[in-house]
Amino acid sequence: MTRRNSYRTTRPGRRSRREIDVNIEDGGQERRNLIKYGGPWAVTVGGGALVEGLHMVAATNTVTGSLTSLALAATGYGLTQFMRTLDVRAKADQQTRILHTVNCGAVTAGVALGTVIGLDTAATAGAWAVAGAGMSIANNLWSAFGTKAKEAKGGGKWGKLEDAIGLAKMELKEPASNGKGTVTAKVEATDGATVDEFARKIPALASALKVGAGRITHMVNDDDVSDITLRVQVADLLKEGVRWPGPSAFGTGFGDTPLPLGRYEDGEDLLLNLCGVLREPRGLETGNVEHAVAQGVNGAGKTVGNSVLVTEAATRSEVSIFLLDCAKPDQDYGHIRHAADMWITTEGDVKRFFKQLGPVIKARAAYLASKGLARWEPGCGLNFLLIICEEAADYADGDAYGKVLRTIRAAGGWVETSIQRATHDQMDTTARSNHPAGMAYGLADGAEAAYVLPPEAIEAGAYPGWGNRKPGYLYAAGMGIPQERWAVIARTYFAERDTLAAAVTAGLNVRSALDSVTADALGPLWTNRTFFTTPLLAGSTVAPAAPTLQAPAPAPELENTDGRVDLAKDDPDDDEEDVEVDEEMLAKETEEMLEMLQDLLEQDPEPGDYGDLTIEQEFPPPADDAPTLSLPSPVEASEQFTPEEGRAAILQRLHEWFASGKASFEPKELSDLWLRVALKTPRNWWNRLRSDLLEAGILEDSETYGEYDIVRDPLTEDN
Repeated sequence: MTRRNSYRTTRPGRRSRREIDVNIEDGGQERRNLIKYGGPWAVTVGGGALVEGLHMVAATNTVTGSLTSLALAATGYGLTQFMRTLDVRAKADQQTRILHTVNCGAVTAGVALGTVIGLDTAATAGAWAVAGAGMSIANNLWSAFGTKAKEAKGGGKWGKLEDAIGLAKMELKEPASNGKGTVTAKVEATDGATVDEFARKIPALASALKVGAGRITHMVNDDDVSDITLRVQVADLLKEGVRWPGPSAFGTGFGDTPLPLGRYEDGEDLLLNLCGVLREPRGLETGNVEHAVAQGVNGAGKTVGNSVLVTEAATRSEVSIFLLDCAKPDQDYGHIRHAADMWITTEGDVKRFFKQLGPVIKARAAYLASKGLARWEPGCGLNFLLIICEEAADYADGDAYGKVLRTIRAAGGWVETSIQRATHDQMDTTARSNHPAGMAYGLADGAEAAYVLPPEAIEAGAYPGWGNRKPGYLYAAGMGIPQERWAVIARTYFAERDTLAAAVTAGLNVRSALDSVTADALGPLWTNRTFFTTPLLAGSTVAPAAPTLQAPAPAPELENTDGRVDLAKDDPDDDEEDVEVDEEMLAKETEEMLEMLQDLLEQDPEPGDYGDLTIEQEFPPPADDAPTLSLPSPVEASEQFTPEEGRAAILQRLHEWFASGKASFEPKELSDLWLRVALKTPRNWWNRLRSDLLEAGILEDSETYGEYDIVRDPLTEDN
């Protein structure tokens, strides 16, 4: 649009293409105006001379006069019917049809009467002049004002487009402009035309109207598929961007009013309903929590939009914010890092966080059920959980991640998964389907918006194919947004980093602390969390986090009764060294070894009672009093455990690991305990205990082969 309007040639003495087109159109318009306004007067003046000539011919003979009058009347009637047929085929409006009928009737009557009576007297000539002048003035007034009204109701350009691009079965009605670059109109599909036929014509319509891709969208009435609402955005009012106006509802509850994220291209605010229910919805729908995928190429503005969203939330109460970013957290969110109740920056911690959300969701759901609530509501006593997953391609997989998306909504939590391409190789398709909402920022291929936007938005014309050329531009669907806004382009607010940081700092005075139900369920993950009280801005120093997750405790070494270290352990001092080999000595020792083996082979391998055995004979069972071989226990009998004592010792160690922040372990790290159980097969006993812990949900199989994750404290009352 900008290039077309600003196109100019700089060569002297040469008119631009646009100027030539305008001059040609102006010349054609002058000729059309001459015909439109001068035609009625030409009929009035020239028609008088023609009528008087016909009168002189008809007056010579009575029969000739009668036949001439009848012929003129029949001709006038035929012309009137022919004009009516043309109006019907051209789909002219009712007023135009009446005008043409009146003109044809008046001209027919005037010519017939003039032929019979003649215009050779002052009375008849005056009557012809007065009637003709009146008709001419009426036609001129209609041409000046009636045509404009007709164009306002769908004529003009639309009529030309009907034949050009095949819109003859689409009637345009009620066009209107909002004064902000947006034109809307009703389109009625007639004669069996379908919405799909109209949708296929939109690219051609955009070309004819000289607007960009995605600037023409349409909505269909659910109760009448022939009723289409056309929307054309002829000007981009978002080029300069819209500055963030500041916190929209400082100090109020998160569920009081929607969160503003930006501005639509028609001047309306982009509002989000993240918690599903609002005290003052302000035109947004109330429904379920709808997780969202924010998709866009690098540089499309996702992180800036998320920063505004987090800042808005951080200036309200009854909300806790969790920021997950394993790529570049300080660079992305350092200026608002103190908005996060939990700051998680490693892939392992992120995956542990999602696993720990299982007990959190269970505890929150039980609390809400005790209050008689089917979902989170403002004032229920729990904070709403806002979980921002930045660069989610690093960890947007796994059963725990998908389970959270399925179950956290009713427990009061919203997840935004920010990713560059929401394809199957970047995130699990089942997990993607559990994001009912979507925010499509700029994409290299606008068709990829179908990964995150619902079909209704795509069918209406949403196409964010501008890549990173328009940072912050997006389509937003779901999250309470009315469906007719899903295909309207918006742009997120912009603000300086220190402005957002100052707002978050002020919000620390009104934020609600995380509720005890959620904090207790998070356990050591919460008590050992990373959080900040100051922003990270240009010129500031990186303050240490307080406190941080502790490193896992080192695994104990397995020692035998004779003090030997378990050989399964790696000895760091046992490095390989280069050894000089004496070839002659090696050959001599090999020869001696072969001679010893040969001597053994020549002896009887099975002397005594087994000497007469052959391969066909069965091996006799041992006698009842025959001695048996058994391996000694790794500890003295006084230090051995009963099965109950062994179970208690293992649970105690798991409890200590869980409290210290150790997330996973290998079975050999517990071997010093289960090998002390006074049983013939302690390993089988440990395998049964491990299965019980897995079934109880205390342990889970880790994504690392051979390891197990500690999900819950094994010494809590629930166990």
